[in-house]
Amino acid sequence: MKKQFYKAIVLGISSLFFSSSLFAQDIMKDGKKFYEMNCAACHQPTGTGVPGVYPPLAGSKLVNGGSKRVVAIILNGLQGPFKVDGTQYNGVMQPWKAILSDDRIAAVATYIRQSWGNKGTPVTVEQVKAAREEYKSRTAPLSEADVNAIPDEDIKP
Repeated sequence: MKKQFYKAIVLGISSLFFSSSLFAQDIMKDGKKFYEMNCAACHQPTGTGVPGVYPPLAGSKLVNGGSKRVVAIILNGLQGPFKVDGTQYNGVMQPWKAILSDDRIAAVATYIRQSWGNKGTPVTVEQVKAAREEYKSRTAPLSEADVNAIPDEDIKP
């Protein structure tokens, strides 16, 4: 009986790791799909952006830092001029909070934070919900000053 109990524990733990691995694959797959549909035209399929207009996401300190700034930008959009990693940009990014659901924003944010050599942490649906609540009354895109005022930290749901 004891042996069966331990087998059940080992199977349960291994299935937990396996399912979380599948979840990570699914969120990256979904994130890539939604990125390609909504973001790649400006930020490019390789995350390299368009010089002077749309900043690169690949290797960006903004993307690799805390998740709070990235999710705030995705939700609210961004209005230039602004500097990213020392380079000036003057594009306009539309807000996605009225268009993309929390799970899609989490997937896109996770995808860009873990693609092209980026090492950011995954973004959860709960984190996006918390950020959406924080910014629910905001109607204008973020400015450079707004982004810089956001703490470089992960969202606390």
